[in-house]
Amino acid sequence: MPDLPDPFVLGTRGSALAMWQARHVQASLEAAGHRVALEEIVTTGDRILDVPLAEIGDKGLFTKQLDDALLAGRIHLAVHSLKDLPTRLPDGLVLAAVGERAAPWDAFVGRPGVPVALEALPEGAVLATSSLRRRAQLRAFRPDVQVVDVRGNVDTRLRKLDEGDWDGLVLAEAGLLRLGLAARITHRIDPAVMVPAVGQGALGIVCAEDAAGVRQTLHAALHHAPSAAAVTAERAFLRRLEGGCQAPIGAHARLHGGRLRLDGLVAGLDGEPLLRGSMERTPGEAEALGAALADQLLGHGAGAILDEIRRAHGA
Repeated sequence: MPDLPDPFVLGTRGSALAMWQARHVQASLEAAGHRVALEEIVTTGDRILDVPLAEIGDKGLFTKQLDDALLAGRIHLAVHSLKDLPTRLPDGLVLAAVGERAAPWDAFVGRPGVPVALEALPEGAVLATSSLRRRAQLRAFRPDVQVVDVRGNVDTRLRKLDEGDWDGLVLAEAGLLRLGLAARITHRIDPAVMVPAVGQGALGIVCAEDAAGVRQTLHAALHHAPSAAAVTAERAFLRRLEGGCQAPIGAHARLHGGRLRLDGLVAGLDGEPLLRGSMERTPGEAEALGAALADQLLGHGAGAILDEIRRAHGA
C-alpha cells in the first residue's frame, strides 16, 4: 500500500452535529492505528442562514468548500451527512466509505410543555422545517397546518422553537440522538406518513479518487456494507429522477430476508400530487433497483411534478 498521511487531516463543518460525526470517524480511524487531525471548514450553507434552502439551490451547498480542500490536497478525507452529499461527486473525488447507518427516520419535536403528537395538533398549527420533502409530506398528512421555513443547526432550531410560537419542528431522528437530545423527541414520525431523505442517518466519507492508500484505509476501517447497499439504491433513485437534495423526494431501502426493499416517494410542494412506490431486488442489484423504481414513478407522472417544482424555484 502507498505511504499513508500521518496524520490524516479530516475536513468537517463546524456545527455540533458535524463535529460529532467527525469525531466518531476520527475515533474509528484512531482505533485502527492512524493519527487524525480535524480541520473545520465553513460551507456556503453555513454562511447563508437567512434564505430558504430551496431558494439558494443545492449544488454542493454543504459540500463544495470541503470538495475544494480535498482536490487541493489540504485535507485527506471529508465527513458528511450522506443526505447532504450530491449523487454525482465532482471529478477527482470518490465516496470511499459509508458508515453504519443510524435511525433513518424523521422525528416530531413538539413545543415545550405541550407534548401533543403530530396527528393531534389543533387545526392551523404552525410547524417549521427547512425541507421541501418534509413540507410536502406534512401538508399531505395534515393539509390544515401551516408550514414555515427555518434555518440553522439543530441547537438553533430548537432554541427558535423554545422562544417562538411554533407548535413543532421536524428534524432527523439520528441527529437528535447523536447530540444526546432524545428527550426532545415527541415521537418518531411513522414512515407511512413521512418517507425519509435519501441517505438520512448514514455518514459518507469522501476522499480523492487517486489517493489509493487513503481510499483503501477508509474503506477497511469505516465501510458498512449493508448500509452501503441501502443508500446506493436510494441515491440511484434520486439520481435517475434528477432531483437535488432539496427536492420533495424521499426514499428508504433496507435489507430483509436476503432481499433489498426500496420505498420511494415524489410529491408536489403542498403534498399533491403524491406518488409512492416499492420494489425489491438482491443487494447486489442496488443501483439497478433505485433506477427501476424511479422509472416506475416517472411512468406515473413524477417528471411533470418535478418539472413544475423546478419552474417554481427557477431551476
